Amino acid sequence: MGRSLRVCECNPSRVRIRPLVLRCKARDVSEVSLKQLRCFVAVYTERSFTRGARLLGMQQSPVSQAVAALERQLDQRLFERRAREIIPTAAADTLYPEALELHRRASSLPQLFAETRGGQYRPRLRLGAASSAFPAIVRGAVEALDEYSLIVSDGASAQLAQALDTGDIDACLIREFDSSRPDERVAFRERLVVAVPNTHQWADLASLTIADILEHPVITFSRENAPIAFDLVASLFLEAGSSMNVVANLSTEQAILGLVGAGVGISIVPQSVSLESWGGVTFVPLAESYPTYPLTVRTAPGDPLELLDSLTVALASWAQGRGLS
Repeated sequence: MGRSLRVCECNPSRVRIRPLVLRCKARDVSEVSLKQLRCFVAVYTERSFTRGARLLGMQQSPVSQAVAALERQLDQRLFERRAREIIPTAAADTLYPEALELHRRASSLPQLFAETRGGQYRPRLRLGAASSAFPAIVRGAVEALDEYSLIVSDGASAQLAQALDTGDIDACLIREFDSSRPDERVAFRERLVVAVPNTHQWADLASLTIADILEHPVITFSRENAPIAFDLVASLFLEAGSSMNVVANLSTEQAILGLVGAGVGISIVPQSVSLESWGGVTFVPLAESYPTYPLTVRTAPGDPLELLDSLTVALASWAQGRGLS
């Protein structure tokens, strides 16, 4: 991407730490451990001790014990236990963003000191991105975040959202949108295009319609990995009175386009994917397509690094400059 992505820690002066308003016993708070906070975050995000333990790869008993010990040390009830569910209390809602911040800082102390000794300190940012954001959109994000040392990871939108909620990444670029969350924005919405083999008779066309491709083999995302992408494409076929002739359900654009280039079928992908050259693949505009496919910026709860507005604006400008929205 033109520059190395290095590891360092977030600058404490850039991080807003809100006061933790909890009535605690001072002698007990000093005994709170990162393990306890990690268990608390997992249970809080999963709303279940069983699922929280599974997320951490632990047995349920030590997770329950860690949370119970944390409650004793803080002198606060963090969860209301019910027969089939647990409900976070107001104290848990207050503790959650603070626990994420403590985990984020503690996990990066080795990198912080290593870079400080080397005189190369830059604030660290862990960015996750859906596969359809690679490489074009991620390159735009890297340019917008050049003051940071980036660690970039990929995954399905649901996986990235979970990693964000458990404090394993700081921000993500995903293909879903939850209007109830104050810590996310849609940076832009883009059109869909048809990916066809270079040797296909359609490769030289100015555009295609859904009617043109109704009977053609389609390679698409599995709905489990990319529900919005799958539903958008499926709805185009349903509106035309047909269903997709699906020959493969895959998890990444890279795999999908590999099969397209091999002549297995065609695919319908975001326009931003067509900004890059893919071996054996040509992208043809879809005549009925409108800017409906979202690229959403989501940050950790409370946006502690103050990334949301600046990154959203930067990516919106990047997309506009490339005719994506």
